[in-house]
Amino acid sequence: MKRLVGITHPFLIVVFISALYLRTLAPGLTWAYDGADGGDLLAALATGGVPHPGGYPTYLLFASLLTKLPLGSLALRGNLFSCLCMLLAILVLYKLILEMTSSTYVASLSALLFGCFPLVWSQALITEVYALQTLLSLFVLFFMLPERNSPWQGFAGGLFLGLAIGNHMTALFLLPFLLLMNVRKTVPNSRAYLKFYFRLLAARLPGLLLGLGTFLIIPLRARNQAPVNWGNPVNWNGFWWLTSGAMYHGRLSVFSVGYLLTSLRLWSQFLLDQMSIIGLSIAVVYIVVFFRPIRLHIATLYLMLVYSLFAILYFSPDSYIYLILPLSAFAVWIALGCEYLLRKLPPGAKTIRILFISASFALIVARTIWAFPEIDISTDHAAEQYAQTVLESLPERAIVIAYGDEALFSLWYFHYALDQRSDVAVISDALLVQPWYHTVLKGTYPGLNVPDSPWSQDFAVLNPERLVCILDRDLQPQFECLRQN
Repeated sequence: MKRLVGITHPFLIVVFISALYLRTLAPGLTWAYDGADGGDLLAALATGGVPHPGGYPTYLLFASLLTKLPLGSLALRGNLFSCLCMLLAILVLYKLILEMTSSTYVASLSALLFGCFPLVWSQALITEVYALQTLLSLFVLFFMLPERNSPWQGFAGGLFLGLAIGNHMTALFLLPFLLLMNVRKTVPNSRAYLKFYFRLLAARLPGLLLGLGTFLIIPLRARNQAPVNWGNPVNWNGFWWLTSGAMYHGRLSVFSVGYLLTSLRLWSQFLLDQMSIIGLSIAVVYIVVFFRPIRLHIATLYLMLVYSLFAILYFSPDSYIYLILPLSAFAVWIALGCEYLLRKLPPGAKTIRILFISASFALIVARTIWAFPEIDISTDHAAEQYAQTVLESLPERAIVIAYGDEALFSLWYFHYALDQRSDVAVISDALLVQPWYHTVLKGTYPGLNVPDSPWSQDFAVLNPERLVCILDRDLQPQFECLRQN
């Protein structure tokens, strides 16, 4: 009976969250929630190539397993993979908080809150790397945050940290947890404790190295010379350019008082939108008033501060996505704050306690229902309709010049992954400044004369027998075709 009671709460959470996610899941390729990169990821998966910086080898490793299943379209399978990853992440959070607090109520409320935050919910509906990143990061915390003294658990913690770094470089912020130790076993003196410490550290490091081994996937895939092969990382220079995200480094150098004030305002407004004034107030009051130097408080505060700082400083319109882990911290604080209020109720007020617990979960469900129409993308076909209309309308053997990730990646998905309109050539105007891209184009389109210059109009000069079609920059499925006279 005790075992049955123990699985009831996570079972109900899984049923509710999975029904919510599947009902609102994107049916295919989508641009929703800054998910334009999905076309690039899917095209790389389908062609054996390498997606945009930083390469995401861990994502390629795991997503390729699910995307090979004969279930719907490739894009739908990519969306389902994100859905599965986020659902598992919610379960890991439940188990972590249950182990840290021994409170089923706090664990259940934390997991349900986290899963229903609009940001978390939205990233479970599209093809992106962040649902998997959330799962791997929470696994790192699960194996490293509680008191453990098992070498295999230490190995697992290091392994998931390495895999997380291979999925997204922001996992480097989790490296301090690698050194975090607090064994259960009572040790007689400092020498014995150091022995235990280095024993567990010695178990974590091999796991970390094994997880980082996923980076070897990148040069192996690059040798395929696929049409999606960012950086052409067959050598060290290309590998480092890709994995270090060199083309994005400039986004961390935008510093001004005006920018920081604007970012702070947007950050606070975003958190308010995610949690409402009630939830945000409970979380802030709890961590400010009841903070203690215990592992759960320190870890969640660290996650909130470090990832929030990165989201604020990183100059990108989608930097808010890096607030997923801070939202897990806020979910825990809200749940702990509610538990504190619950403990303040009179011991004999059983009915009031039941009403309080029921109301806390009912508010989450009510807010989820209220947000449902805004988040639901189950009928979103805009990206697919755009790409299909463009490809169907292009003249025979046209050279099409695309601007922006939305247009380019959606065309890559249909052109490379689904092998549609093999007679045309899809060119990224923005990537022509990269020497590696010219090499990739020459391998992808052997009959195309590729200019060495970064100017897209030179395609018309070198290929006078083919029409060069310039796509509308406002994502209208329209283009203007030019022929060199």
